Amino acid sequence: MSRCGRRMVSSDPSKSIICDLPTEILHRILELMPIKYAARTSTLSKQWSQLWYTLPHLVFDNLFFQYVSNIGDSAARIIRKILMQHAGPILGFHLVSETHELSQSDVDKCIILVSNHGIQKLTLDVANDELYTLPDNIFTCVALTHLKLSRCIVKFPDGTQFPNLVSLQLEDAAIDRSKQTTLTLPMLETLELKFCVDVDYVHIVSTKLVNLSMLSSYAITFQCFNVNPIFRKIKHLCLDGSSLKNLGSVCVSDRLDVSLNLQSLKICDLKISVNRIVYALCLLRNSPNLIELDIDEVVKVDKTVYHTTELFDYLSKAEKEVSEALKLVRTVRLGKFKGTSTEMYLIQVILAHSPKLERMIIQQKVQKPERCNEILKELISYHRASLNAEIKYT
Repeated sequence: MSRCGRRMVSSDPSKSIICDLPTEILHRILELMPIKYAARTSTLSKQWSQLWYTLPHLVFDNLFFQYVSNIGDSAARIIRKILMQHAGPILGFHLVSETHELSQSDVDKCIILVSNHGIQKLTLDVANDELYTLPDNIFTCVALTHLKLSRCIVKFPDGTQFPNLVSLQLEDAAIDRSKQTTLTLPMLETLELKFCVDVDYVHIVSTKLVNLSMLSSYAITFQCFNVNPIFRKIKHLCLDGSSLKNLGSVCVSDRLDVSLNLQSLKICDLKISVNRIVYALCLLRNSPNLIELDIDEVVKVDKTVYHTTELFDYLSKAEKEVSEALKLVRTVRLGKFKGTSTEMYLIQVILAHSPKLERMIIQQKVQKPERCNEILKELISYHRASLNAEIKYT
């Protein structure tokens, strides 16, 4: 019998060559399977059983919970059994459930078990009637490099340190506001905050942060860029319409005290108004290294003729500011494009004031073919400051 098990017996060595692959590759093969199938390989042979019990990355996602529901078993019991039988390090643990099946106690037990296995990448997103409160054990996982938490309450102990954490993502999370906390993250490169509350109760200490995404979570103002060294080092910044609006809540001139290191700026749900355009131009004008601009969707704040005319008038009179803001931009992406007059005018302005532009990528929402042809014909007719600018309309 082949060491791969009865189902893999073959007189042709080429058909059982998988057994001779390095353990790392065999683990990767199992990780690409739904976990219910990966578990079944443990019955093939001792070799496959050993591979299953030492699988370094475990994924319990909605497919797993749906399967458990269909067979009428307990997801908490199965997950706990797998973790207790695990014989090697658990480098990655992904727990995502929309079923409201796991209790606070169930998740706590999972965290306790994986925290004893050298966890490096942890994802938690558990639906429940109330936000899940993280246990203290998670703050002792010093090997963590990637931490993604959703729908939870985070109580950072004062002086918390994750010496190896590279990426921190919080979504629909609430920070404990009982006291101001310092969070030391010397290796952090990526910070994403989406729909979080009370983020200002945490003071983050990080010298390597280069990717920052703030979506409806924290009121960044231009003053933050002036006084906080973290913001000056950011290379890639993502804001939504409300975050962009908050930039000007503390009045500053159109020039910041420092130059920013931004290389790319992404704006999600850009609610068009003169103020938001002014704030966006201010960011661009103070970012001499910025070469990429990504606008995920243009949304009108007010559809009245007056506000549309006001915006058009401002842009037509602010040619100097617009030209300075776009002088080095090479790539522009416009997502969820609907072909409105405001969007078309915005594209016209960008093309006319971007002398270094190489690519403008326009990703449309569903449009009728004849409308697509009309839009493309108009886009091609616009004046381009760059002779090398290409328009990709998809």
